[in-house]
Amino acid sequence: MNSIPALEIVIVLTTLSLLSYKLKILDLYGTLLAATIGGIVYLTVGRIGIFLLTVFVVVAGLFTKLGYDRKSLVGAAEPRKGLRGWRNVVGNGLVAAAAAIAYALAPQYSEVILSGYIGAIAAVFADTMATEVGLLQKKEPILIIGFRRVEPGTPGGVSLLGYMGALFSALILITAYLTLGGSNPLAPHIVGSSVVAASLVGTTVDSIVGQLLQGRYRCESCGKIIEFSTHCGRVAKLVKGYRLMDNHAVNIVCSLSGAVVGAAITLLFYSTV
Repeated sequence: MNSIPALEIVIVLTTLSLLSYKLKILDLYGTLLAATIGGIVYLTVGRIGIFLLTVFVVVAGLFTKLGYDRKSLVGAAEPRKGLRGWRNVVGNGLVAAAAAIAYALAPQYSEVILSGYIGAIAAVFADTMATEVGLLQKKEPILIIGFRRVEPGTPGGVSLLGYMGALFSALILITAYLTLGGSNPLAPHIVGSSVVAASLVGTTVDSIVGQLLQGRYRCESCGKIIEFSTHCGRVAKLVKGYRLMDNHAVNIVCSLSGAVVGAAITLLFYSTV
C-alpha cells in the first residue's frame, strides 16, 4: 500500500468529484462510484494511478461534449448530453480497480500488474475517443467485419478518424505518464509500447464484440433499432446479440483486453533483457 497522507487523498478526490459533477461529466451516483474507485487506486497504485485515471475521465468527458449537436442529429450522441452514470463507471473502471487491488496484493509482480492497469485505462480511453472523434466524420463508418457501410453509432462501426482518435488518446496518456518524471516505476519505452498496443487492440476488440455479441433491440412503438432494452416508454424487442452483453459489458471486455496486452508487453520486455 502507498504511504500517501490521508488529507491529500481526501482533498484530491473531493476536488475531482466536485469538478466532474459540476462539469456534468458524471452524475451523482457515477461521481460517488468514481470517487470510490479513485480511493482504491490512490491507496494502491498511488499518485501515478489516480493521475492517469483522472486524465482519462476529464479528456474523454470533454470530447464527448465536443460536437454534441452534430452527434445528436445523426442519433449517435451519448444520452443526457454526455452525462455518464454509475454503469458507465463500472464498464470503464472495473478492470482498472481490480488491477489496482492486485497491485497491492502481489507486489512481486508490481511492474506487470501496473502495466496491466495502464493498459486497461488506455483501452477504454481509446475506445471512447474513437467513438466520440469518429462521430465527427461526415462519412458513414464501416463494420469491422464485413466492411459494410452503417449508420453512425452502430456497434462494430469503425472509421479512420476514429482510429486516429484512439491513437491521440494513447499520445495523451503517454504524455501524462512522462510528466511525472522520475517517480514513474516503468521505463517510458515499456509504457509507450503498452499504451499504443492496448489502445489499438482494445478499440478493435470493442468493435468486434460489439458487432457480434452486443444486444440490439427494435422499439415496438417507433421501429427504431437501438442499443437499449427500453424505448418510447416500452420494452423493446431483442433482434440481435445477447441481453447481458450491453455497451457496459462490452466496455469491460475492451478494458480487460487492454490489461492483458499491457501486462503481456511488459512481460515480453522483461523476458528479453
